[in-house]
Amino acid sequence: MKHNKMIIAAVAACIVLSSATIGAQSWKRSLGKLKQGVEQVTRQSKPNTTRQSGDVQVPEWHEERAQKRTSGLPAAVDTVIEHLRYRLYPNDRNAVFMGVDDFLFQETETVEILSHVKYGSVRCAVTRTDQDALKGETAHTLVIPTTLKEIGPYAFAYMQNLKRVVIPSSVRTIKRGAFAGCTNLSSITIEPGVRLIEGTSFAGTGITSITIPNTVKDLQTYVFEDCKKLKTVKLPDGIKKIGECLFMGCESLTSVVVPPTVTEIGERAYYDCKSLSSVTLPEGLVKICDGAFSDTSLTSLVIPSTVMEMGTWAFFCHKLAKVTLPARFNDPMVLVDVFDNSSTKLFGTSQATLLQGFTFK
Repeated sequence: MKHNKMIIAAVAACIVLSSATIGAQSWKRSLGKLKQGVEQVTRQSKPNTTRQSGDVQVPEWHEERAQKRTSGLPAAVDTVIEHLRYRLYPNDRNAVFMGVDDFLFQETETVEILSHVKYGSVRCAVTRTDQDALKGETAHTLVIPTTLKEIGPYAFAYMQNLKRVVIPSSVRTIKRGAFAGCTNLSSITIEPGVRLIEGTSFAGTGITSITIPNTVKDLQTYVFEDCKKLKTVKLPDGIKKIGECLFMGCESLTSVVVPPTVTEIGERAYYDCKSLSSVTLPEGLVKICDGAFSDTSLTSLVIPSTVMEMGTWAFFCHKLAKVTLPARFNDPMVLVDVFDNSSTKLFGTSQATLLQGFTFK
């Protein structure tokens, strides 16, 4: 009996061992099939196309990953070169001139803004200046690069020693107050290319003459306010409006020729131009706003036939003695409002001579 049990146990062990061997072989076969499936899926997940890189074929997916690693540039980074600070935008390949480095800058005769600044191997063009970049600095000479497109608000304002400046043709916009308060700035050259000059850009400067290129299509308010030494101005052809207070307080200005494209002259555009004695207004002009030529030295005036509206005290001029204007304005109440009756040369003292200085056509 005992012998039989031993035989049965041996047979059972053989059966178990045989099953384990078969199971292991089956597991190995399954594992092999699994590896083949993974390799097949992996091959399918990678592009089959390749590019030649020298003598080595580089898979496109690998090249794309390499490009992502090498293009990981910072959004912005500041750098200081010769005491001047720049903010670089490497991804856009441009930079902003920020101004002087407060801790390193020393007074200098000349400030030359660089045209390009590098971040590693990336070359960034300096395309604009920051607000207040050199405001109040003491430099005598300013060199603006030919890469610059925009001069920021008050960028060079109140530089009392600045005497001359050339604005290159690359500049498209001069922001508000860019050179305001540069009292010794006597020469400004604006090269063709500028399109917009914002308010007070040159207010209070010491310029004696200015030629605004024909590329300028928009002259905003107060641009040349209180330029007390300004004697001659060449306005651009193509502008539609002379802005409010554009030349207010330019007490040395002697004559004005308004371009033929202008349809409106803004409020107080030439107010308090005490030496202004000659004005040529174009056919096509429609509106002359309040106080446009008040407190000037005009003695005679021709109002174009196209003018339909004149504002209060548009020509409050004590020396004005002769005016030719369209017949539609032949109304004493209207004329008193536009010209004021304090000028005895223009208005008579009796009913018969009330409009003695006016000629209607």
